[in-house]
Amino acid sequence: MTEVAVPLGRRRPEGAGPAGSPTRPAPAAPGAPVPAAPAPGAPVPADPGAGSGAAHHRPELLPLDAGEHYRFGFDMNSCIGCHSCEVACAEQNGLPAGTVWRRVGEIEGGDHPQTRRFHLSMSCNHCLDPACLNGCPTNAYEKLDTGIVAHHADDCIGCQYCTWTCPYSVPAFQPDRRIVTKCDMCRPRLDEGYLPACVDACPTHAITVEKVRVDDWIADHSAADAPELPSSDLTLSTTRIELPRDVPVETFAASDWNVRPEDPHWPLVWLTLVSQVALGVSLTQAAGGSAGGRALAAALATAGMVGALGHLGRPVMAWKALRNLRRSWLSREVALLSLYAALAVGAVLVPALAPVAAVAGVAGVVASACLYIVPGRPAWDTPLTIVRFLATALALGPPLTGHVALGAAGGLVAVAATAANWARLARRPDHAWRGAVRLELRWFAPATVIRLAATAVGVGAGLAGGPPALVVAALALGEGLGRWLFFVTVVPLNMPGSFFRGTTHLASLTARWRGERRQNHTGGRH
Repeated sequence: MTEVAVPLGRRRPEGAGPAGSPTRPAPAAPGAPVPAAPAPGAPVPADPGAGSGAAHHRPELLPLDAGEHYRFGFDMNSCIGCHSCEVACAEQNGLPAGTVWRRVGEIEGGDHPQTRRFHLSMSCNHCLDPACLNGCPTNAYEKLDTGIVAHHADDCIGCQYCTWTCPYSVPAFQPDRRIVTKCDMCRPRLDEGYLPACVDACPTHAITVEKVRVDDWIADHSAADAPELPSSDLTLSTTRIELPRDVPVETFAASDWNVRPEDPHWPLVWLTLVSQVALGVSLTQAAGGSAGGRALAAALATAGMVGALGHLGRPVMAWKALRNLRRSWLSREVALLSLYAALAVGAVLVPALAPVAAVAGVAGVVASACLYIVPGRPAWDTPLTIVRFLATALALGPPLTGHVALGAAGGLVAVAATAANWARLARRPDHAWRGAVRLELRWFAPATVIRLAATAVGVGAGLAGGPPALVVAALALGEGLGRWLFFVTVVPLNMPGSFFRGTTHLASLTARWRGERRQNHTGGRH
């Protein structure tokens, strides 16, 4: 059975309500010294009174029995949307403006005048099958015995792949540190027996820390599901959500109206396009070819891998991306495309290596496509992604060696796969599916039209035996725009957001909070 929600590490004073009811420590006296804000990203010491002089006041940590983990609990009935948990989390962990580990979203539903609005506060769900851990190429994530999904900053190279694989968009890239960071349930506080900062700050006790029996939760984790949340089946989220009884049948996230483009990730546009052009050239050189063709393939394959380093927050640690070949498609992509580049270079001197290089290139491009096939990005989560990547290789590589008909065929397949993906996404009304189509066919309609027109010109010229330069230029423009659209029009799965998307409100609250603390500490305000 799942344990009853009991706030972690709080003794129940005599006469303080029913067993298991949340209790609070007495607030600090007005004007009491407040520690200075920590450096960005550095954990704050557990509690001001956790020193030796107050050791006898330290709460006891609820012990875990065999097969139990800690997890968050959330009562949607109690949350009033005050955002205190967001501010406390940012303050506790020294997060800079724009980096958020806990978010409060809004869910609305009903028909006028019987409309309802609910709030949902969520940070890391410390899943039993965490997608961030499985996909991380450097093994920077660890599932601790306590159930906490911990992130080891020293091992992170800032590739941001975990921000794609997590269906709740929990991991956050922190620009000042050039790595990804995330909630760790305030481990320093837990080690001292104190509640996480978000739990301690919630004025309505809507957030708790509980124990959960892992086997029972695997058998039935439906309590982790809520309206407008990704299914808990994806990662076995452990956050238990208590829903109000009067949640309308039809709901929507308050943030759904605001569909915005994603970052284009230019180094990844470069890597995917250039490596696929190289593969297309290698395929035409596998059964003979020329020294010039093999040299072109080698130069392109090498340039693609070098340019990809610009995507990493810590490029000097790029070698760590090979650590998780067993689980991560990103690790496999790096290994296979690096092998392909090495074989392509070797084929310049040893032509017999050309077919081997081509095979390695196909494997590398397939691995590159597979890393994008993740549930957290529905527009990419399809075998059509593999088809599109291989079609781009045919569209762009062969025309460079005079095989314009192959290029025309590749361009046709690439556009057909894109259209098939639009049809697949349009069949579902969900925000992440329809939103991607809306971005590509409405927001970026001019770019989409130019892409289709350029591809049509390239295909027509290629089939008609037109000038190779025209075929190359037209198809390059079409596939280049197509790859840029591939990145900017994807809509991620996510938790519900606020009507006004962004972190400006949180940043202002946190800045004001820190300013007041500094004034109190210096005696400026009492």
